[in-house]
Amino acid sequence: MKQGIEPPWLTYSAFLLDLDGVVYRGDQLLPGAVEFVTWLEATGRAYRFVSNNSMAGPQAVTAKLRRLGLAVPDDRVVTASQAAVTALARRFGAGPAWVVGLPTLREMAAAAGLDVLNRRRDDAPDDPTRGPEAAQVVLVGLHREVTYAGLRQAARAVLAGASLIGVNRDPQLPVEDGYDPGCGAILAAIEVATRRQATIIGKPSPAILLEALAAMPHAPAGAAMIGDAVEMDIAAGQAAGMATILVLSGLTSAAEAATAQPAPTHIAQDLADLLRYEGS
Repeated sequence: MKQGIEPPWLTYSAFLLDLDGVVYRGDQLLPGAVEFVTWLEATGRAYRFVSNNSMAGPQAVTAKLRRLGLAVPDDRVVTASQAAVTALARRFGAGPAWVVGLPTLREMAAAAGLDVLNRRRDDAPDDPTRGPEAAQVVLVGLHREVTYAGLRQAARAVLAGASLIGVNRDPQLPVEDGYDPGCGAILAAIEVATRRQATIIGKPSPAILLEALAAMPHAPAGAAMIGDAVEMDIAAGQAAGMATILVLSGLTSAAEAATAQPAPTHIAQDLADLLRYEGS
């Protein structure tokens, strides 16, 4: 950064950073990722990486960051799946839960203290005497092997009175050769079948950001959300009462950024651009 010029984000004492399109793309770090995290550490800023991932826990994401060359402490990553099970455990305690998702999500829910009725399979209770109708909450994440039986059991739990919670509403999952159906596609089937609207934990809901801030702990005031998607990252940050920094290294073009409403607090090309800011 140029001497004598104070970038506006120096006033923020905490940062939340999206990952894909901000820190990395696929298996490649984006410009400024290492340098920006080094700056955060050197200046004593609180920070967390925030991911809408509904399949992996923080440890898996941290392992990827380290594999790419970004060494971060274990507690710096918050995933939507982690935020969801934490929020549900706080709300329902050890209450019975039905989980539609990969085994990883069911294990995370159980580790958080929830009584996961279908811990071994998503389409049948572990104990035949405790079917889906016993659940207080249904948690839905991405599941590549979802079955009709699994959807039927989840729908019956909701129709019997269980709360419906979605890890995220992402309609698509980016993969190397295109896009696969995302968590939102599975959740939509259950919403249509039950005529119920799910509560969402991941972005654009502010819930995941508030969970991340609480983990630091830090209030939304004086914190900034850095993301590449106006309708996801920036919308979530604004809903959480945070400043927002839109980077153009991912989903949003410069033309789209110029017309975004409500506008982000700041716009930069990438994380490297934040470090070479020279003012005007």
